[in-house]
Amino acid sequence: MFQPGHLVRGVDFSEDPLLQGRIYSYLDTQLNRHGGPNFEQLPINRPHVPVHNNNRDGAGQNYIHLNTAAYSPNTLNAGSPKQANQTVGNGFFTTPGRTVTGNLVRKTSPTFADVWSQTRLFYNSLIPVEQQFLINAIRFETAQLKSSIVKSNVLIQLNRVSHDIAVRVAAAIGMTAPDADPSFYNDNKTAFVSIFNTTLPTIAGFKIAVLASVSSPGSLTQAAELATAFAPSKVTVAVIAERLVPGVNATYSAADASTFDGVIVASGAESLFGTNATASTFFPAGRPAQILGDAYRWGKPVGVLGTASGVLAAVGVPRGDGVYVGDGHATGFVSGFEGGLGVFKFVGRFALDS
Repeated sequence: MFQPGHLVRGVDFSEDPLLQGRIYSYLDTQLNRHGGPNFEQLPINRPHVPVHNNNRDGAGQNYIHLNTAAYSPNTLNAGSPKQANQTVGNGFFTTPGRTVTGNLVRKTSPTFADVWSQTRLFYNSLIPVEQQFLINAIRFETAQLKSSIVKSNVLIQLNRVSHDIAVRVAAAIGMTAPDADPSFYNDNKTAFVSIFNTTLPTIAGFKIAVLASVSSPGSLTQAAELATAFAPSKVTVAVIAERLVPGVNATYSAADASTFDGVIVASGAESLFGTNATASTFFPAGRPAQILGDAYRWGKPVGVLGTASGVLAAVGVPRGDGVYVGDGHATGFVSGFEGGLGVFKFVGRFALDS
């Protein structure tokens, strides 16, 4: 639950009027939505430190309170609960001493009128392929506008962020971008905005698909071996096959590359791929090839083992970065594939504006 009134140690409220209003409005919303204050007892909302207060009853009450004196101060429970502070009760929030001068007025700082500088900083901090993704998204949305006036206004605003963005979006919607206006531009960048400019610190929690076939017991055995080999890295392996049998986690009819961080074709499953693939009533035609092809097109690591090596050509996946070919044994192949998961997306597969 997002609630700006929940503070961590060392953080205080700023004088932002919008924030200060939300300190109360978010809590009011939750109180109304859940019928009382006990939403904070839900595990996902529960604070890490123990809480003692006089709240009782209400919807969703999870606790059995042993203190019968639900008021403060009291004599029946030694005066507890009491307001905590930095000396007693491990309280931590003590407003720091600070001075604010000036008149309190109903107006915003002139800096609020600048809605372009931070946007440009974000754009500058992306690598080219991420900038391309952003531009493609703007193209998609802007192309659906019917009014040429609105399209022109969009280009004006984009041009104040970046002339490069305006020109590239204009090219997709058949319009001309305004002239560059350097008075709006800066070269500022910030770290940790780009996702693809570095390898991931961990692949724990990732999920990969191993494409197998119930007609090839060897492919199911190999899939199980891969699951064991990836387990130390806390990578989950989902075995995909035509139908559910022991050792299979999902069917091809229910699987999609979007739900996996990588895809591997097990040795023995090659009969399901290519133009001569065996037809099946268990899944749509071409689904195994679609899963592998989509994973490749979306920049994910893909791999083939043993006799499945010919699947790459059949699906139209060229060998290169992020495409792993093994001799049929999990050893060695797994460590390389884990490196690919750390790369996360192989950006060389994505088209860029020339």
